[in-house]
Amino acid sequence: MNVRRTILGLVIATAVALLSACGGGSSSSSDPGSPNYDPAHTTLKAAGLEVCGEEQQSAPPGLSQVQGLALTRVFTVAKDCHGATTSPNTMMAFQFTSMETFNAGVPAIKSALPNAAVAQSYPIVIAATGPNKDENLAAVVAQLPKH
Repeated sequence: MNVRRTILGLVIATAVALLSACGGGSSSSSDPGSPNYDPAHTTLKAAGLEVCGEEQQSAPPGLSQVQGLALTRVFTVAKDCHGATTSPNTMMAFQFTSMETFNAGVPAIKSALPNAAVAQSYPIVIAATGPNKDENLAAVVAQLPKH
């Protein structure tokens, strides 16, 4: 499935790529030929969002005990960060190690983040929070390949 392959590629590239600085006008993270290529940044940019800040972290509180959660990556985003490194809007990507842990993890994420807008496609769950969560999540999902 193209969506799964794209999302899996996003997570794999995320895990091996160096985290790039926020803001800036460089397009190196959106150039597939660049050693700094980052599908997450490319997808967010295509969705009309600028990455104000990001971090790769362990699971947020309430999710640290979820089995099979391999990676959590959090982006603060805005249509224009205006040089800021934070935003009230976040996009979170959660990668799971197996279908079994994914199936258990989806409701755990929804429970731990009850105000988030959530999209899921094995092995990734994407959660958006903040005042523009629904619009931001819809814009990101619209950039994923259709199957």
